[in-house]
Amino acid sequence: MSTTYVFKDAETEAGAMLRHLAGMYDPFSERRLADARVARDARALVIAVGASSVAATLAGLAPDGEVIATDIDPQHSAADPRIDLRQHNVVTDPLPGTFDLIHARLLLGHLPQRIEVLGKLADALNPGGVLLVEEFEGTWGTSVLASPDPDADRLYGAYHDAFASVLRASGNDPAWSRRVHGAMLDLGLEVDTEGHTGTWAGGTHGCLLPRATAGAIREKLVAAGMAEADLDAFRQLLLDPRLKVKGNLALSTLGRRR
Repeated sequence: MSTTYVFKDAETEAGAMLRHLAGMYDPFSERRLADARVARDARALVIAVGASSVAATLAGLAPDGEVIATDIDPQHSAADPRIDLRQHNVVTDPLPGTFDLIHARLLLGHLPQRIEVLGKLADALNPGGVLLVEEFEGTWGTSVLASPDPDADRLYGAYHDAFASVLRASGNDPAWSRRVHGAMLDLGLEVDTEGHTGTWAGGTHGCLLPRATAGAIREKLVAAGMAEADLDAFRQLLLDPRLKVKGNLALSTLGRRR
């Protein structure tokens, strides 16, 4: 993976971030996997598995098949005898064969080589195989729906502006989630895309994720222009159950090999 990856030094918060991501988006990913009509004997690959339950879901959908789950740092993934867990760098390492389903969530947008990696994954599909790529929509609107703090909109705006600056500096494409559909069409796949968001209260996954993220990349956010006092106030606000926010829109793009 590129050394410009935003969270490469975020070891202390990494586990929390992955858990909150899983809590927010695993149910949506699992529904999309059901849409993929996975065969009982399918061979499946989960890239950047993190702490998600996606690999376990696939193991349940394909009990007579094989599930390989990979991550550049697999320490946050729970052991499961049904899953072959491997350390793997999708940019530099060869893929372990061909597959009936490949899943990658919130990964390719961070990689400068995203188009090349997407092609690499598509090339590893068996006939009729499915590539499911899920990414955040990187352009934010107003997030706050209700708050006890009249300064909440400004704090969220300051965080989003600084975070977007950090992402751009690392080579992240904030519009990548919208480009995946066309990129899959260019690869000759049959494609459909579906979006998902949600509403979250302070202290729940949708607020604890940005709180953990802000802690993980604190120095980068400050360097990008967010005042330390605002950062502290933002992280404290995210614990207040009276806060209600809309979650990040996730776009799930499913491409099937003809």
